[in-house]
Amino acid sequence: MLIKLFEIDNGALVLTDHCYTLNFLKDIMDEYPDSHLSIFKYLFYMSCPNPDMNPFFHLPEHEKEDIIIEEVKLEESPEDSKIRLALDMCYKLYETPTMRAYMGIKKALDNMATYMANTQITDGRDGNISQIRAVAKDFDSIRQSFKGAYKDLKDEQQSSVRGGQGLAYDQM
Repeated sequence: MLIKLFEIDNGALVLTDHCYTLNFLKDIMDEYPDSHLSIFKYLFYMSCPNPDMNPFFHLPEHEKEDIIIEEVKLEESPEDSKIRLALDMCYKLYETPTMRAYMGIKKALDNMATYMANTQITDGRDGNISQIRAVAKDFDSIRQSFKGAYKDLKDEQQSSVRGGQGLAYDQM
């Protein structure tokens, strides 16, 4: 089951009890009393591993941070030591072995897709056609592994009670 450091309700970020009890989050509230909500949005969207809650989840990692900073209108530097510590802690708290496997396969798939999109095909004795052909051949098996890891990640995040019923919002 996915932990809830932050929640989204009616289009607004809602602070959970963790924001008041975990020092790394409380320190941000104290240090940035007027802008902590945009920082918390940044932390949430950067680290939340649930694609149903995080619309930025599937972005390539090298684009994700810049887009989120723009969207949440983050005015503070994400390199600030308190913000960096909070982001690192959020990643650690959300991380599971399944999540690490998913992220590893996602990165491999992204790298392969980028390679195939950006590499000019050359032929001849010193050409790269055999390498491109090998990447394309392996792409499907890695894509299948990615789909399996994604399904495992989604299954891991599901909450249920006896009889297969979902938990009510206030039971999570």
